[in-house]
Amino acid sequence: MAAFLAPAPTRLNANASTSARLPSRSSSLRVVAMAEKRSRSSVAEVAQFQRSPADCGSTEVQIALLSSRVINLTAHLKANKKDYDSQRGLLKVLGQRKRLLGYLRKSDPAKFESMVADLKIRIK
Repeated sequence: MAAFLAPAPTRLNANASTSARLPSRSSSLRVVAMAEKRSRSSVAEVAQFQRSPADCGSTEVQIALLSSRVINLTAHLKANKKDYDSQRGLLKVLGQRKRLLGYLRKSDPAKFESMVADLKIRIK
């Protein structure tokens, strides 16, 4: 009985150009431009919730940033109904925002009420 012999694995030529494996320059620049665009708009939306000009991690700022992401993901999902990965991402963002809102509700109820009103967040 003859055993089936698989072909030997091929090796990549060490001298071969790696350009086939690397993303093109234009696509990497596009990604950077999209990240800058998102961060600029997020900074403008969050400015009213900052405690000081250098504040970037307080509960209020985090909730505002997550709310911005919720709006963007919701708009994306309206156009791409079968994007289940984005649906999962939206649910994770909503859960994180819900936990932060719960913390804010316990620690500063007045600030919680004003944030919910300003961001138009529905609370069950």
